Amino acid sequence: MSSIASGAALPVAAAPPALLRNSTWDRVFVAGGAWLVPIPIVAFYLFRAFGCSIAAAEDLVTLLVMVPLGGPHVFATYTRTYLNPAFRKQDPWMFALGLLVPVVVISAAISSAFFDVVIAGSPPIRYLLTFFFFWAGVHIVHQNSYLANGYGSASRWGWVDYAVMLLAMYPASLFRMSMVDRGDPTMRAADPDALATQIVASLGGGQHAADSYVFRIGRVSPILPDFLMHPALWIAVTVAFVLAVALFAWKSVRELRAGTLVKHRFRLVLAMAVFGSLVPLLPNLDSAFQGLNAWHSFQYLGLAWLMNRRSQSRGEISSPYFDRTMQDGGHWRFYRTALFGTVGAIVGMLLLAYVIASNSGGEFAMFGHDEPLRDAAGKELYRPGAVLLAYYLFAFSLLLVHYLHDGVFFCRRRYLRD
Repeated sequence: MSSIASGAALPVAAAPPALLRNSTWDRVFVAGGAWLVPIPIVAFYLFRAFGCSIAAAEDLVTLLVMVPLGGPHVFATYTRTYLNPAFRKQDPWMFALGLLVPVVVISAAISSAFFDVVIAGSPPIRYLLTFFFFWAGVHIVHQNSYLANGYGSASRWGWVDYAVMLLAMYPASLFRMSMVDRGDPTMRAADPDALATQIVASLGGGQHAADSYVFRIGRVSPILPDFLMHPALWIAVTVAFVLAVALFAWKSVRELRAGTLVKHRFRLVLAMAVFGSLVPLLPNLDSAFQGLNAWHSFQYLGLAWLMNRRSQSRGEISSPYFDRTMQDGGHWRFYRTALFGTVGAIVGMLLLAYVIASNSGGEFAMFGHDEPLRDAAGKELYRPGAVLLAYYLFAFSLLLVHYLHDGVFFCRRRYLRD
């Protein structure tokens, strides 16, 4: 156990630790939240069936996940950073970088929506959203890998688990990214010359089907370099993922027969392989990825509490808030605090959205326009819904700072083991 706490590598023949905390915690928080993935996806189509526009349905699904899970999971990070009196001294560079992120995010949103700034044909927010998607994928994989690493592996083939989790989301995502028509400033059309576009058009009924299947998050397509657009990349990643899954299956059977299979780690990798590979295939990616976000956020709430508890037991964090929430049974108080912070932020965000919509002369509707607005020359203007714009101005920074801080914390194994 001491070698695990110090971060030393496990011998190949050693049995991995059985649990991170206890059987209930591990069962619920490691892979148990995967059942949440379908809920936002089903909710999107229910909202559409009740007459909501696509934009309204997407924003309602975002709120559905943000209130109980997404927001609290972001807030939970701040309990060990900016709400920790010692954070500035313990991690001064993270403290400073976290303050810089909102400046970049808010500047990109304001310049794109209010001043119609365009860089190489695209609003600055599009570049930020491109960066966000790739960082979000890395963040999800990093969190799952951190949990898997906490169990260790008795097999020299343990790296296969990480390969499966790393690759799972990218075969379908890169396939759809390769369809983006970089010559279309509206970000609504698929490149007719792309191999992926031709495949979708032949299977789905023509160019219109391909146009609707282009990779879009936040109603914009990412800006990609040439190598990410080449069909060889999504083909190679798909082959690599299939091989990784085959090796994972072979390894798992061997471990099961040898009695060394770590069941919680196995379930985590299997759930990520299934949902990570299937979710990006769904037509509406905003609601689809909210499914993964729901699982990820639920998982993180348990993980953050466990990490905080470990830190408090070592005397790394000491505050009245931690004294009230880190003892046995304090997890509900921890969650309620994060939930109240989220509700307050959402109320502020919606008030800001209302102010934007009511004072924009019709340029910004609360949930966006069904048809894009254009200037006198016919050029499409970047006018997201007021709710989405308020999110970029008010809450998006909090999410990216959360990614930044946890990108460091997930490299510190001592937070996960006694």
